[in-house]
Parts: sequence; structure tokens; C-alpha cells
Amino acid sequence: MTNLEKKQHKRWGKKFNDKRDWNEYNEQLVKRGEYLLALDFVKNWDTELASMNTGKVGAQYRFPMTLIELQALWHAKRVPVRMIEGMTRDLVKLGQLPEYNDYSTVNRRINRLDFRLAPPQGENIVVFSDGTGLQAVNGGEYLREKYGKKNRRWIQIVLLGDAEHHEPISYEVHLIPESESESTERQLASLLKKNIRIGAAGGDGAMDDKNLWNFCQNQNIKPIIKPDRNALDDTNCALRNREVKKRNKLGYKKWAKLRGYGHRWPATEGINSAIKRIFGEQLLATSEQGLLQEAASKVWAYQRLKRYGEAQ
Repeated sequence: MTNLEKKQHKRWGKKFNDKRDWNEYNEQLVKRGEYLLALDFVKNWDTELASMNTGKVGAQYRFPMTLIELQALWHAKRVPVRMIEGMTRDLVKLGQLPEYNDYSTVNRRINRLDFRLAPPQGENIVVFSDGTGLQAVNGGEYLREKYGKKNRRWIQIVLLGDAEHHEPISYEVHLIPESESESTERQLASLLKKNIRIGAAGGDGAMDDKNLWNFCQNQNIKPIIKPDRNALDDTNCALRNREVKKRNKLGYKKWAKLRGYGHRWPATEGINSAIKRIFGEQLLATSEQGLLQEAASKVWAYQRLKRYGEAQ
């Protein structure tokens, strides 16, 4: 065994036994591509417009929301709005769409979309939280000049992922980085207000905040939060104190296995990685609102693609 193999063996332990049905999973990945040209909504074009324009004051909508959402998905793939106009125009020529919208209409409608995620699946879901960053390419210098801080070129996303279905169920986008634990607490509270039952919530050391521990205890949510390496069991949070003692007694590896902490990887790191692979980690918008909206669209689009691929 070479030195590299020894290091890898020591770091990762025994080989992971992947029980996934790769034929089924491969088909799901292929099917996601179909969503980029899913035009079934066209048969309800007039009906959807009539519903959207009922009681509307001012100019009437000419293009249904489902078309704008499809175009938003293209835009999340970093297709410029002028190219989106060209794509839509060609679909009209091919007889697939009754009418096309120009790039300014596309841009305006996409920027007004509410990129709200679909509700999570199942009961007593287990969620994990993590933060990541997307790079502001064109707006980075502006942000640095306005906010006067180094490296102000990243837009923060704090995401809550479903440990069973491996999809995002909630997120917040921040122009200026905020406390991940505080963002997590707000998102959990919002999910609970929507009568979504959460069985457990966890995260890495960035979530090791006594306020989040106390919130979980008060809401009967099992915390799967990794205590800081040097954490002491002398805080005024009894639940955290017990967990620190348990981790110190068992050691990190046994504690992580007992608590199911390993599910954090597919529920957060895996989702963040997939979003960046599919939609890129660079943001092309220049305005503050545009950067936030573009970042949000990537999370929303990923959930849409994933669910479409999994649909029977």
C-alpha cells in the first residue's frame, strides 16, 4: 500500500457500499433534461392567462407564469435574456408556442418571480443546515466599494436540506454574510408555522449556538449539531451540555454514528455541490436585488429539476 493509499484509508475508512439503483438513478438524471423543454403547459396557455388576468388592474398579462418559470430555469443555467428571447422565438416558428416575449419582458418577469420552494415530503423530516457562497462576478467591485470590506464578492446562501430526499426545503440569501445559526433558526420557525413537522435538525460547528439548541429543545426538535471541538459543558443550555459530555465520552466518530450526523453530507454538501455543478457558482447580475434573485433562482431551479426527474 502506497503512502497516498494509506492516507486515504486512514481518512475515509472502509469503502462505502453504494446500494443505489444506478439504472433508475441514471434515468432520473436524463429525465431532468426533458424539463428544459417541457412544453405541456401550452395546452393550458389561454386558461392560465384568463385566471391570471381575472380582477387584474392595469395592463393584462400576455404570457403565462409557466412560460416565465421555464425561462427562469434557462436563465438559472446562465442563458442571457436576449438568447432566451431567441430560443422562445424559434419555438414559435416551430409551432410549439403561440407567441414569444422580448428580452426586456423576460427579464422583468423573471426578476419579479417568487422563488419559493415546494413543501417538503413526508412527516417528521430530518433537516440539516449549511452555508455556502456564490461569486458575484460583475457586481463584486461595486459591492467592495459600497460596503468597504475585503472579498465582498460572495453572496451567502444558508440552505436547509432534507436528509431523506436529498433536496433543499428552505433557504435564505444574504448580500452581507449573516450568522448561519440565526438564519437556520428563522427558517425552522418559518417551516413550523406552515405546519411542517420537523423531527430533527442538525448542522456543523457553525450551528453550535446555545440559542439554536434552546430553540430545538423548546420545539421538540432533536438536535444533531456538532459541538465545537473545544466545547465545554458549562453553558446555561442543559441540552447542549449533555451532548458535549456524550461526544467527549464516546469520541467524535462513535458520537457521529450514533446521532446520524453523517446524513449531513448528502443533505447539505451534496445539494450545494449539485447546484454549483448544474447552474454554476458565478452570478452575472450587477445590482444587489439582481444578485439575490439570481442566487435564489439556482436553489429553486434545482428542486424543480430534481422533482421532475423523480416523477413517475
